Amino acid sequence: MSYFTKLPKITFLDQTIVNLATVTKLHKLVDDKVFNFYNYHIEGDERPDHVAFNYYDSSRYAWLVLLANNILDPYWGWPISGKEYYDFLRKKYGSVATATATIIHCEHNSKDITVSADSLADNMTGNGDTSSYSAVNANQYWTDIMQNRRHIKLIGKEHLGRVESQFRRQV
Repeated sequence: MSYFTKLPKITFLDQTIVNLATVTKLHKLVDDKVFNFYNYHIEGDERPDHVAFNYYDSSRYAWLVLLANNILDPYWGWPISGKEYYDFLRKKYGSVATATATIIHCEHNSKDITVSADSLADNMTGNGDTSSYSAVNANQYWTDIMQNRRHIKLIGKEHLGRVESQFRRQV
């Protein structure tokens, strides 16, 4: 079953696309807290359809993997790695070297405190102690984001029939 072909369509920039506003109704299925969720760690270059196949034994549940994790855009909301990651850095910063040289923010070494690099520099001119902070460059920042995106939750297999029937009623 191709679930998203059943969703309403809208015209955007002279193209007919799926109306993602409908997804807010579908999130109610997940947000009701009536399902068991299981933690899943995305390995390597796994895509939503791979995760669905590995967990639900069918790639047709890729939409449920995305829905359970509030991912509207599987290209930007899903972790990327390898060549795709370095291509992203080059497009965003011009080169990997520039990304590595670009300071995003500074983090305290023992406390949960993050400050901008500018704030820390201002503090240095006021003779403040900045030695307990470490700079986080853009390469590390995006690596951390991609690693965090690898930790997702999945709706328990035992709920598939119920989710599908509620989905059909919603659309």
